[in-house]
Amino acid sequence: MNNIAAVVVTYNRKKLLKECIEALRASTRKVDVIIIDNNSTDGTKEYIADLIGKDVIYKRLKKNLGGAGGFSAGMKYAVKKGYEYIWIMDDDTIVKEDSLEQLMNVAGSIHNNFGFLSSSVRWIDGSDCKMNMQTYKTNLTDYEKAYAAKGIYPVNAATFVSLLFRAEAIKEIGLPLKEYFIWGDDKEYTLRMSGKFNCYNVMDSEVVHKMNNNEGSNITKDDIGRIDRYFYAYRNDFATARELGPKEMCIYFAGFGLNAARVIIYAQDNKLSRLNVMFRGLISGITFRPRVRYVRSNDT
Repeated sequence: MNNIAAVVVTYNRKKLLKECIEALRASTRKVDVIIIDNNSTDGTKEYIADLIGKDVIYKRLKKNLGGAGGFSAGMKYAVKKGYEYIWIMDDDTIVKEDSLEQLMNVAGSIHNNFGFLSSSVRWIDGSDCKMNMQTYKTNLTDYEKAYAAKGIYPVNAATFVSLLFRAEAIKEIGLPLKEYFIWGDDKEYTLRMSGKFNCYNVMDSEVVHKMNNNEGSNITKDDIGRIDRYFYAYRNDFATARELGPKEMCIYFAGFGLNAARVIIYAQDNKLSRLNVMFRGLISGITFRPRVRYVRSNDT
């Protein structure tokens, strides 16, 4: 068994998943691949059957737990299986041959003193992927400045698209909050991780996020068929801000007010529906208090 597991969460995107797996198997640094299938209905298992084997493990969940639940389940499984490093990503993440090699080179150069290492995420045209912008640290110490000069930049938060974690760090801070379902789970988790450990963006490690567009999330412009999922964004971000303190709550409400104004002024249709989703998320967040779960040796 390799000491590195790539955890890939998938749901009804079998063609992208197959491309993702094939790219992982072509990595210069070998890695076992753990597929967490969120109860897909498109024949995913049959479509990738020829890839499932010694280095590709397929786990199908009994129901769709969203990205948050999928990553929580996959990371727990990988830690309990004894992997030293867990590399996580969505099924539309296409790694380059040296993406993992670059991450592991940095892991060695900083003597494993990190919580997570993140890749730089590009869109299909090579530009920065707007959905995966990272939050970089400011007011760096001298040693952090030295790292940054080498392309190892300290970060506070990142998205779940090519993050390499140490299993020991996961054991210490717990798993992602599966109740978040989608959106904001990566922000909450990486902030929790960076609050305890040093975390870095490895500039030389690049992956491609094959999204349909590079517009990012925008409730003002997004298609009305996608609007309901913004409920999770506003609920989850409220819960995260509450845990971080008054300053973050002020930032949350300032952003909420600004986005509400943008909907009122600029949305081309369904303004009330968009605002309704925002306010439902905010109100739900007031009582939404999921607890952190840890990987225990006697867990099933």
